Amino acid sequence: MAGLSTASPSALTPKSWAPVKRDYPVTPRENLMMALNHKKPLWMPNIGASSQLFGSKIAHDSPPAHERTMDTTDWFGVRYKYSPAYGSNTPQGNVLNCVTEWREKIVWPDLDSFDWAAEAAEFMEGRDESLALCMRMSNGLFERLHMIEGFEQALVDLILEPETVQDYLFAVADFKIDLFNHMRDHMEFDYVVCADDWGTMRAPFFSTDTFERTILEPTKRFVQGVHARGTKFIAHCCGVIEPFVPYMVEEIGFDALEIQTDLNDVGAILAKYGDRITVQHGVRPGTAQTQEMTVEEARAAARKMVDTYGAHAVPGPGVLAMVSSPVEQIYYAIEEEIYEYSKERYSGPHVRR
Repeated sequence: MAGLSTASPSALTPKSWAPVKRDYPVTPRENLMMALNHKKPLWMPNIGASSQLFGSKIAHDSPPAHERTMDTTDWFGVRYKYSPAYGSNTPQGNVLNCVTEWREKIVWPDLDSFDWAAEAAEFMEGRDESLALCMRMSNGLFERLHMIEGFEQALVDLILEPETVQDYLFAVADFKIDLFNHMRDHMEFDYVVCADDWGTMRAPFFSTDTFERTILEPTKRFVQGVHARGTKFIAHCCGVIEPFVPYMVEEIGFDALEIQTDLNDVGAILAKYGDRITVQHGVRPGTAQTQEMTVEEARAAARKMVDTYGAHAVPGPGVLAMVSSPVEQIYYAIEEEIYEYSKERYSGPHVRR
């Protein structure tokens, strides 16, 4: 049961801890996809352990994982400066002075010039069909705006140049769809995760009115392009984002949310929209990352999460568990407790599938 996972092909992102071998009633992929299809799963899916993550080394709309600890440049000429203090690199917003320059200064890469088939073939050598195939698509539309011109300028342009911002974001959405399709032509992704942070720890970056005038429609186009290929879309969105949840569910159509559950009311989101969207949730957010939790505390926290946000307790599939810990015995205690306890709670006649 224990130990680090073994080496994998270059496009295959290895897991922190070795998968648990057990006789599942259905595969982890099938159980996870029940939840992403807004049906009641047989147990609370552990999304990380239920998925196989593809990480392209060709796609360079932002630095791939192996370039996060160095100074580098992306496809669009954005420079990234590495900071040892943060352990990552930061975009310098050096391409545009204002969004009004985007048509003359942005050079879009020729995606047909790359060998996507070869990269996919390398990945498929390590493909595990029992796990959902997923991919993280780096920065989203708003993030691409502030990466290319700087954060302060992006916020100014949202207010002063909303039509131009929206035009640019439509172009980014079309590029993202094209990039996705170049990879999707060779790999049947079950879902993608795309990050577009819309808030701080206190409030959103912008009003819902500004959001409607700039980011909403291009985001809808991006999600529709992914859905058109039969792939689910999980939105990573940091900060206080509850004012945007109605848009996320009713207009954009995200399938799941990867949000900060300590800043947003997950219970309220699921009570209203649980039959149309699910949320990723960690065991006592942040606590499992420390070495202070005992095994019994870990198991108790796992049971509490199942009792509060499980498919038997809320509309729809309940939350997707995010199980992570740097401590081996804590990781496996949480993993086991979530599986065994939720499988028991989800098996009752009151859980309608």
